[in-house]
Amino acid sequence: MKAVLNTAKQTIEVREIEEPKAAPGEVLVRVRACGICGSDLHFYHGAFPASPNTPPGHEYAGEIAALGEGVTGLEVGERVAIEPLRYCRECAYCTTGQYQICPNRVLMGTYNPGAMAEYVPVPAYGVYRLPDSLDFELGALAEPLAVAVHGLHIVNATMGEKILVMGSGTIGLMTVLAAKALGAGEIIATYRHEHQGQAALAAGATHVLKDSDMGRLEGIDVVVETVGGAAPTLSQALGIVRPGGRISVLGLFTQSSQINALALMLKEARITGGITYCRPGMRSDFDVALSILDANQDRARALITHRYPLDQAAEAFATASDKASGSIKVHLHP
Repeated sequence: MKAVLNTAKQTIEVREIEEPKAAPGEVLVRVRACGICGSDLHFYHGAFPASPNTPPGHEYAGEIAALGEGVTGLEVGERVAIEPLRYCRECAYCTTGQYQICPNRVLMGTYNPGAMAEYVPVPAYGVYRLPDSLDFELGALAEPLAVAVHGLHIVNATMGEKILVMGSGTIGLMTVLAAKALGAGEIIATYRHEHQGQAALAAGATHVLKDSDMGRLEGIDVVVETVGGAAPTLSQALGIVRPGGRISVLGLFTQSSQINALALMLKEARITGGITYCRPGMRSDFDVALSILDANQDRARALITHRYPLDQAAEAFATASDKASGSIKVHLHP
């Protein structure tokens, strides 16, 4: 089969590799849409060491091509989105729905085969049927939206609150969409590029402002940080959030970040890191994300700015890396 490989810094190749098979407890998915994530770009730019023989990609949807031994309740041909985590299902974290912090968790598409390929094997427990009304490219948005849903639930964001979303990349825009569905009273989004600000308004932000203008904000109930990298956003968030407010950290930082510990104490603010998604109750973050997508299809689809066939993966990564291209979410269609 054809697969994308990140063989060196800023080097993407499409090669023929052996088609995988579904092991016991797995299904083989024929990938139909896969998004390029910000974390994929960190590997692409060399911020983290990429595995040159492992296809990246963890935002995807497709159809079941084969069932592994012991899999029941699923059928070949079913349309599905995938929660791309492998975990032990036995530790105290897994058995209480907090599998995102299982000591043995692995995110597919990092050091475990991902979905920038024609086929990918996945654990049957990570398979979610797509509603009939959602096509594959919308289904592939369930993963980043589930990250945003998780980011709001870990700080107990509630209806009517004032929420600041720092950054209007994919996760920031998904957070706007999730906050809108939650019933936030006011949603402010910051942006670096003009097309991102426009996208934030289209996703449901009350208003937007350049990230350089954040200093005039104050009294925010919930701040969701989605920028990461080397940005000073954690200290900025602490200055903006109200006393007793909450900060959700979703951005992937590539170096240490300093905050004013005295201000943290005096404000009694809470800072909570968020990694992927979990099942906090009867419904998982992924379940909630699929429901939001189903109810907000036009808003969600507007975030997909570019679509490429698998053979043009190198061009797709270059486009996703270049914000002058107007890119937000770039999709590959194997």
